Amino acid sequence: MTQKLDAAPVLAGLKDFQRRTVNYVFRRMFLDDKPARRFLVADEVGLGKTLVARGLIARFIEHLQNKPGRIDVIYVCSNADIAAQNVDRLKLPGLET
Repeated sequence: MTQKLDAAPVLAGLKDFQRRTVNYVFRRMFLDDKPARRFLVADEVGLGKTLVARGLIARFIEHLQNKPGRIDVIYVCSNADIAAQNVDRLKLPGLET
C-alpha cells in the first residue's frame, strides 16, 4: 500500500450511532483482552449497515496498514444485485479495489 489511509474522514461522514457501532466493533475485535474473532452487525433496513461496514474497513486498514502482509477484505452478500449496488459505497478514498 503506497498511500496511508486516514480513517477520520470516513468516520466523520457517519451518524453518531453508526460511529459508535464502528468503534464498539473495532474495540471488541482489536483492543479487548479477549478479542472477538467474528462479529455480526444487524439492524433495520436503511439504517446504514453498509456505511458501518465502510467505517469498519477504514478502521481495520488504518490499524493494520503498518504491519507486514496483505490486507484482504471479503464482502459477503445475499445476492449479486445488492453486491453491485454496495461495492461503490464500500470503496475508500485513495485505495484500489
